[in-house]
Amino acid sequence: MKCRPQANSFRMISTVWTSMLCLTILWLTVLTHTAGAAPGHEGEEALFAQLKSGKRIAIENNYTPAEKPTVYLTFDDGPSKLTPKVLDILREEDVRATFFVLGEQVQERPNIAKRIVEEGHALGNHTYNHVYRELYSDFRAFWEQVQKTENILLETTGVRPRFIRAPGGTSGNFDAFYFYYLGQAGYEIYDWSIDSEDARRPGMTADRIVRTVEKGPFGKEVIVLMHDGSGHDETVKALPRIIKLFKEKGYAFASLTPEVKPVQFSGGKPKWTRTVNRESFDHLLAAAQEHRRLWSAQVVPAKDNAPQTQPVSPAAIAYTEAGSKGGPDRLNVHLGDRTLALTKEQFRFRAGSCMVPLRRLITEMGGTVEWNAERRTAVVRYGAITAVYDLARQELRVRRPAAEWAAEAKARIYPFPEMELANGTLYVPLRQTLELLGDRMLSGAIPQERGTAEVQAAVYGGYRTGWMHMRKPLA
Repeated sequence: MKCRPQANSFRMISTVWTSMLCLTILWLTVLTHTAGAAPGHEGEEALFAQLKSGKRIAIENNYTPAEKPTVYLTFDDGPSKLTPKVLDILREEDVRATFFVLGEQVQERPNIAKRIVEEGHALGNHTYNHVYRELYSDFRAFWEQVQKTENILLETTGVRPRFIRAPGGTSGNFDAFYFYYLGQAGYEIYDWSIDSEDARRPGMTADRIVRTVEKGPFGKEVIVLMHDGSGHDETVKALPRIIKLFKEKGYAFASLTPEVKPVQFSGGKPKWTRTVNRESFDHLLAAAQEHRRLWSAQVVPAKDNAPQTQPVSPAAIAYTEAGSKGGPDRLNVHLGDRTLALTKEQFRFRAGSCMVPLRRLITEMGGTVEWNAERRTAVVRYGAITAVYDLARQELRVRRPAAEWAAEAKARIYPFPEMELANGTLYVPLRQTLELLGDRMLSGAIPQERGTAEVQAAVYGGYRTGWMHMRKPLA
């Protein structure tokens, strides 16, 4: 049956109105979403104008106040030939500190930078060459030096520091743009509350350095500026007395962490003339925000029901004498065509099982380990598998490719109290580590008598799907 012309006209008009209504709703939806986006075109204009006027924009962070008076000793401009002496003193005094290092110095003395991390101290970024006229003429030069040093430290020590200290301090050197870019990139910027003045004027003796520190101010949390660069022999001489001073005042010693609220100087009179245009602002802000993603990418997210962070148990962070007694004198772990060879001092033997250095084991297996000193995590990447050893939570999180028959089984969390951090080395149980990474140990129990123990393992490169049955529970 044919439709009447009037019906066809009505249907066409109805279709047109419906289409216009849908387009209107879609347009309003997009407009509303754009208006709520951050920062948006108009928001970016206002942001740029505010920063250009010199007004800093606060970035909200959650900091954790120290429970008791705490001092953070910091050393700038190293590592130098003096740094090992500083490290020796800190080790003798059982004190942790933070070293704001220069990229060019780390390139010259990579082993000292590694020692800083291995002995439990924190690293901070102090740019590459410390040349003021380069760093403060344009933020792009500062950013490039920070990135260059960051990459050097990551390659050398496995640490990507979140701490930055501006050479000469931020006062008069930083403007609102510097603070904002670095904050958007996820960095924490630390000045200091006590200047030892060991670099302020020539001829500073150890006595004068100590007297300067004695003047304070002594708040609940104190950040002390010192230098371990070349020419600061008097600082090394003064260090034991400075440590004694704070011990007598009842202070605890700690390295800086992202939870420590930074000390930042007020703006001060600008020392540098800089020009900033909107195009460069957009480019640098985008680079900073892209960089921020690196921090979250360092750790595999835990499930929502993961245990909350607990204090690290002494067993997990200290090596005991009992762990070195008994068992073989040498351990050879054959991993396909590679062999991990360890002397008695390089592994732990307990009740028929061995604890081995995680980094050395994974390296021999063809994987990588990245240590995050701030979070106290070791991130293992082995083929398609990622495993996070979390000392703070005393757990191991493993993400691996799922098998077809268990597609939902992509990540698991295990309580893992057996891991130990001793003198900068993380030790893990050999058999459990192999099995959780999809490999397996072919040998049986390790003999308890002296001599050399030979262990055979089957390794699959981190691409074996599914979950292996553990021989015994990890908890």
